[in-house]
Amino acid sequence: MQDFNAIIMRDGRVLHIAWGTHTDIVEHFNVPENTSRVRQNYWEYDILPPFVDGGGLQARGVEEFPEVVARAAERLTENLCNWHRGHALRSIPAEWGDVVEHIYQVRGRRAPKYLNGRGGVYFSGRIERLADARITRLIGTATIGILDGRSVIETMSGRACVEEAAGGTLIQDARERARIGRMTGRARVEVLCQSAMVEEMHDSTQVVLMYGASRVMAIHGCAICGRACDGVVFCAAEPTDEAGLLASQERYRSVRVIQQGEQAYA
Repeated sequence: MQDFNAIIMRDGRVLHIAWGTHTDIVEHFNVPENTSRVRQNYWEYDILPPFVDGGGLQARGVEEFPEVVARAAERLTENLCNWHRGHALRSIPAEWGDVVEHIYQVRGRRAPKYLNGRGGVYFSGRIERLADARITRLIGTATIGILDGRSVIETMSGRACVEEAAGGTLIQDARERARIGRMTGRARVEVLCQSAMVEEMHDSTQVVLMYGASRVMAIHGCAICGRACDGVVFCAAEPTDEAGLLASQERYRSVRVIQQGEQAYA
């Protein structure tokens, strides 16, 4: 099972932040210093996953700790084992979205097509329309028909697909074989990399930066996309404010005005 960070408090509470580090947890929950003689590191009883070599409190030199901590660790271990086997997945708390992602990666097609929206992970199946949504991970075979409003996707990967990104949608990072169909309105992709693609760009949409074999199949209107390797920004609009485009990003060094519908490759 993948590594994760968690802290068990002396009252048995388990603190965790999806995709967060030990320091993130300490700062987020304002965890106090642990001044007991059997403290683990500097804080309360922080743990490694039971499935990682060297994990567990005893293996890390903590032989005596409160019984409530031991019971909390046992419950956490039981839950993790059940989730890893695909049992009781709907009981995964919102803040354990990284475990949801791992379960999908492990079980693949055997993972149920269910949505852990609170945890920010859409990992299978299809959603016809979302507006003003915030998604931490869009992974696997997840598909969104229309993403609209002020929606944000932090990362999409695998074969995840957004068929239309509209309105003021922001996709911060699209990688692997992620696919975006049409971009309309003011939709923006900050980074497109690792064979990810956009099929069509219209209106005032933007792909800020393209890396590693990513591609935009057709650019229309005032849409623009920038290529990281040589700092070229592509635009099909005539006339084009080249000075304005170059000033918009320090990494843009030249403008290439193309024909409507032409392609751009990283």
